[in-house]
Amino acid sequence: MVPVPLLLLLLGLGGVVWGGRFAFNVRGAADAWAERARVNTELMAAAKNILDPPRSMWTVRRYRIQGARVFLAGLVLLVGAFLEVWL
Repeated sequence: MVPVPLLLLLLGLGGVVWGGRFAFNVRGAADAWAERARVNTELMAAAKNILDPPRSMWTVRRYRIQGARVFLAGLVLLVGAFLEVWL
């Protein structure tokens, strides 16, 4: 069985790394995902023979905001892990 502080530490580190990558747009991560979402939406519309303009999709700003939320949640988990160990 995995100890609770170790689990919190691993989840927190994952959230900080993944969320920070999008929140701070490291190496264009948010830009790439927004472009990928746009291309996938256009391909799905073409595959279904939909001629209308595609629905709104996630923008770079939305990916960065979601990344910031995950980053902050990861920090909370890291603080929880350190408090669990030290208290």
